[in-house]
Amino acid sequence: MNLSIHRAKSQGSRQSTPHVIVIGGGVGGLAAAVRLAAKNVRVTLLEKQPTLGGKLNQWIVPHPTRTDDRPFRFDTGPSLITLPFVFKDLFEAAGRDVRDYLPIVKLDPISRFQWADGQSLEFHSDPVKTEAAIAKFSPGDVAGWRKFFAYGKNVWDLAGETFLANSPEQMIRGDGGAGSGGFDPLAGLRMLSVPLRIGMFRKFAPLVDRHIKSPRLREVLYQYATYSGASPFLCPATLAVIPYCEMHFCGWYIPGGLYTLASALERVARELGVEIRTGVSVSRIVVENGRATGVEVDGKMEFADAVVCNADAVWAMRNLIDAKDRPHKTDAKLDAIDPGGSGLILCLGVEGTYPQLAHHTKFMPADYASDLRAMFETRQVPEDPCIYVCASTRTDSTQAPSGCENLFVLASAPPLMKGTAKGLMLDWEVEGPKYEKRLIETLETKWGLTDLSKRIVVRRHWTPGDLARDYNANAGAIYGISSNGIKNAFLRPANKEKRIAGLFFAGGSTHPGGGLPLVALSGKIAAGLALEYVAKEVD
Repeated sequence: MNLSIHRAKSQGSRQSTPHVIVIGGGVGGLAAAVRLAAKNVRVTLLEKQPTLGGKLNQWIVPHPTRTDDRPFRFDTGPSLITLPFVFKDLFEAAGRDVRDYLPIVKLDPISRFQWADGQSLEFHSDPVKTEAAIAKFSPGDVAGWRKFFAYGKNVWDLAGETFLANSPEQMIRGDGGAGSGGFDPLAGLRMLSVPLRIGMFRKFAPLVDRHIKSPRLREVLYQYATYSGASPFLCPATLAVIPYCEMHFCGWYIPGGLYTLASALERVARELGVEIRTGVSVSRIVVENGRATGVEVDGKMEFADAVVCNADAVWAMRNLIDAKDRPHKTDAKLDAIDPGGSGLILCLGVEGTYPQLAHHTKFMPADYASDLRAMFETRQVPEDPCIYVCASTRTDSTQAPSGCENLFVLASAPPLMKGTAKGLMLDWEVEGPKYEKRLIETLETKWGLTDLSKRIVVRRHWTPGDLARDYNANAGAIYGISSNGIKNAFLRPANKEKRIAGLFFAGGSTHPGGGLPLVALSGKIAAGLALEYVAKEVD
């Protein structure tokens, strides 16, 4: 192939409109593409799947006998919107009003926690109602709850918006990505003091235990660490910001299903002129003289002024970048990164309804610590897992045929890696069906979903192996990288690859982390850094 011809074309584009290639059409890639296109950058978005959204995906299947009724609809990834202002800001950056694209509704309760002896606890959008529920559940923990909640608020107030909206480089530089390039000593000093003030060097579980006496309430708070693929016994205390944000900014649902967010972002991207190509496979990021100059896709080279990679950062380093171009990130170093926890996803379309379910219900095991040990230590399928069930029909009847229920079930599972009790990776072709059967039996016999096995009319499951295959997820983990330890929580793979100019990363495995709002913010950061870069290159 005559590379000089393609390079000349790329250089020609620099004389007019900069061109950026975005690898991956997940929320991070879509957010970056939208923001770049809104700044008059020519954007090409490449996605290997037939549809966009990444892990924000859906499964639509008709009722097997009632073909004249609406189908079952399942969100197979995220099931809750938090920090809605992040998406308001994203649409505003594109010159749009988010309300014209995404009607959202506040959930109340946000979630319900259930134990086998009948005790339950609900968290609400109204903090006063939540505190009243705490007072009824464990009267001696009200004061401790207030202190724990205040701790999370303090983390948010000190570092939340600054940390989430900027790369560490931008925070130290002190210009929020404005491009001055100068080092701000005062900003650097502030950055050095913040870790101490937000408890970066303390562990999450001891913080919970310090304030909360009830073992069950402790376990409820422990499970918030898993929202970032982490163990509460290994992750920093700063993760107290997660329950604070959920209850302060509330939990939200998008009528029609959360996949509506991906559809809306795709619509905006197309309106802005983003070239979107699905069903294409990027096999390599082209690096020449220390610069990312394009990609190899379906055997052909495509050059650009910069590349934003929305693929899993660990997977992309290993599979898309030649080893000679990443001597600082060898396969051995990549293998040493803790991928965090994973799970088995199970979608069940059932006849009839289970009115005892909330929109979000979490069935708590007798010993939650054993669930966590199985996922993070022994790397086994837990014997008594915490089972999360999302019944979006509780809020949105359009998500299932009339008189039916769509149940999204998630239970913890280890990632695809050596380190199980026998030193072998689990065979999910065998373990997947067994785990599915056990979860259905547990929901039916222990948790009161009467005759569930008889009422299922459609079903499908996804294992860690499926997550690795479909989404290139590192080790089949939900977030790709855990938040266990200071390094993984605060020093994730950078949005800007320092050793390869013109290469930027977005997505849950990079800064600032996993979850829909954080992934959208990673796209904002990557787009801002890419804009700085192409502006300098053009000049």
